[in-house]
Amino acid sequence: MTIVSEPLNAQKKKKKKRGKKSAKTKETSDVTATNVEGDADDDRPPVLCISRNKHWRYISSYHGPWLQLPLELLESLLLLNLDPATLTAADSKLSPLPSPTSSSSTYKLRDRGFAGIGDHSPPDSPRSTFASLPPPPSFPTPKPGKATPPPIDPGVFRSVTHIRRLIDEASELSVRASSGLSAAALNSIRGGSPGIGNNPWATASSLGINPLGDQGGGGRNVAMSAMRVHRLRALAVQKLAAAYKADEIASSVMVMQGGSVFDDIAERVLKADPHDVDAKYVHFFHEKIPSRQLAESTTTQLLNELIAAHPQRLEFYRTRGIVHCFRDEYAFAVKDFTHVIKEARVLRKVKTAHFNSTLPNEKQRGKTTKKKKGKSGGSKINGQAPPSGTCAPNGESLTIDGPDGEQLVLHPSVLPDAPEPIEPQCLFLRAAAYLQHAVYLIEEAIFKLEGIRKVPSVDGAELRLCYIENGRYGGVEMGNPEGPLGKGDGAKLKAYREVLAEESFREQVMSLVKKSMRDHEKFLSHFDTLEGSSNSADVDIAQRTEYAFLLSESLRPGSQSTPPPVPESIAMFTTYHPLLVESHFSILICLLMLGDFPALLPAFSRTAALVDGLEGYPVFLPPRSMAQAEFVEILDRLAGGWRNGIQPHSLSRANSKLAIDAPPRSPKAKEVDHVPTPPSPDTDRSAPSASCSLGINGSSSSAVHVSPSPSGRETPASGAGRIDLVEALDAARILLAPVAARQCEKAEQAASEKALGKGKGKKTSLNINIPLHGPRVEIVLAWLGAVHLAELDTVA
Repeated sequence: MTIVSEPLNAQKKKKKKRGKKSAKTKETSDVTATNVEGDADDDRPPVLCISRNKHWRYISSYHGPWLQLPLELLESLLLLNLDPATLTAADSKLSPLPSPTSSSSTYKLRDRGFAGIGDHSPPDSPRSTFASLPPPPSFPTPKPGKATPPPIDPGVFRSVTHIRRLIDEASELSVRASSGLSAAALNSIRGGSPGIGNNPWATASSLGINPLGDQGGGGRNVAMSAMRVHRLRALAVQKLAAAYKADEIASSVMVMQGGSVFDDIAERVLKADPHDVDAKYVHFFHEKIPSRQLAESTTTQLLNELIAAHPQRLEFYRTRGIVHCFRDEYAFAVKDFTHVIKEARVLRKVKTAHFNSTLPNEKQRGKTTKKKKGKSGGSKINGQAPPSGTCAPNGESLTIDGPDGEQLVLHPSVLPDAPEPIEPQCLFLRAAAYLQHAVYLIEEAIFKLEGIRKVPSVDGAELRLCYIENGRYGGVEMGNPEGPLGKGDGAKLKAYREVLAEESFREQVMSLVKKSMRDHEKFLSHFDTLEGSSNSADVDIAQRTEYAFLLSESLRPGSQSTPPPVPESIAMFTTYHPLLVESHFSILICLLMLGDFPALLPAFSRTAALVDGLEGYPVFLPPRSMAQAEFVEILDRLAGGWRNGIQPHSLSRANSKLAIDAPPRSPKAKEVDHVPTPPSPDTDRSAPSASCSLGINGSSSSAVHVSPSPSGRETPASGAGRIDLVEALDAARILLAPVAARQCEKAEQAASEKALGKGKGKKTSLNINIPLHGPRVEIVLAWLGAVHLAELDTVA
């Protein structure tokens, strides 16, 4: 990191010429003095510059053993993934072994998928802990005539395998170009150095990426010419560009594993050939920019030029759409993603029609659609769909012989007419762009209302609405029992409602949120789910919601809570995709923003069970989903800062009679207007809240009365809209009941630990709370407080 001071030409002209030595000494002292003055005036730390690809979103969803597994093993797993007999063998033929993603000593539903066909953990992973665990339950049986979905999405699995091969080869070429070693010499070094093997990263680290010349061992004994070095780098750049075109998120993760191997390789190629398209594309990802300032340091000019020269390359549109999202240019982003989706669908239809036209007439009629036993895994080595002759047009199922001669149906995702990975990925990206556009509009309206301006901070931290300084109204409040925007008759809530609840603005935001839900649902439709028999019909929605919250909280990044007991039912099994968790919880955030709490309850219950059954091992690790963290945080903040949301609901035990036939209000009941609010996560928890003793679900209350609304009306109006609000409020209370109960439990635990620490004279441990969510939490809370909670409070 370097601080560059301004030139001193004006000062130097005023100096008299002296001897060479004294003049140089004086000049040096002047520069030093000016640097000190510049530092005092600037008063800003140096900016850390990192490559642009490290700023890419969703890279935390693509981490996993695929980055280090031997390529041959990864390709073998890809073939197993395409074979419909894999899950059958894992379930009944082989001795299953749960995956090392388990974090507790008890079996959890997510220990599924490839975990049943053997141990593929890295050599340094602990294995003895999992050997004694019980086997996972059997997979749900697909409906008759339906295919068993593959454990991992074939498209993304094919992409990461292809990327591994491309980047491994590119790293070897880069090491050879930097060190001057021939391929034979490089292989001899690998063979003679323990621990290196075929890992190009270890080779690069051992060589230091310096021009070392030939090291002997059977290689060439002549220096590598500059032209050959350039050709090696150009070939490496071609492979890197192909990797980024396949999947720029996965490629960014893989490139980051290599340290400085690829730092300036594209820049060097561009110096020799400024018109190299692949080098331009790779340099776009590898260019160093100030940390956390991607939008300010990135334009679409280069991508515009690449698209103008190669309009058929859909990958350039995808990358430009992502850049538009970083720059808050969501309309342009949606246009690019829509173009990719439409063109990808057209190309898929053309490819399918061409493939069907090449089949013999009897195969087109579906008469010969079987393969011989033992060839069900006969796909190409790059993971392409099964060989020619296996496609059954006209909607007929394609079957192959299983290990025991049974008929197994091939899943559509492994057939030649399956979508290319870029199509569902751009569906997800467009859905994310719609939702972020809605959030952006709300945020801009709030900034204008508060009279503040959003400027980039020195450390790149994002502005949060709960920490607004010098705002007109103070932003979102934390822990206020009246709600995120304070009292119902307060000036803040009235001002926020005038802006956010205005009819045209509200309709614009709702429209974007609905479009986001639509695209997320289309994205999720690409991945089949097997659902087993369940006793959920015997469990009310309140109990299912409680289980869903406890499960989601245990899966939350950084959570120390233990998972709830597993219900006695066969879990769901869903084809894994790295963006699946983010998509599911984004839909839940959309339902929150729509205020559709009745629909949110079953969606949350199903999402939690489905996400718990996801397993990407041994290819992917569990993703760190920002939407998941934000959704749980929103629930926490609502339960700790909205009194009407934690009143007893219609399914609570003390309120069960009230839900059927409301008893008359007794004089004693008038004293209990509402259940006190549990403490906020950001307030002092030295003593448990009174709500803990009363019971959030009303289990220990003898008489509970729903608190009167701020308007003073005891009962809602008889209109259909009022009835809908009553139903929505009850659903919101069902949603927040387990959250508030959990907060009470934490408050009591913190109080007991504090008391125990004081009794023994010990200091309590410092609890450093690092937020794992983004500023979208406060924006959604402001929207809820102004648009939906204010309306629900009128019927409370």
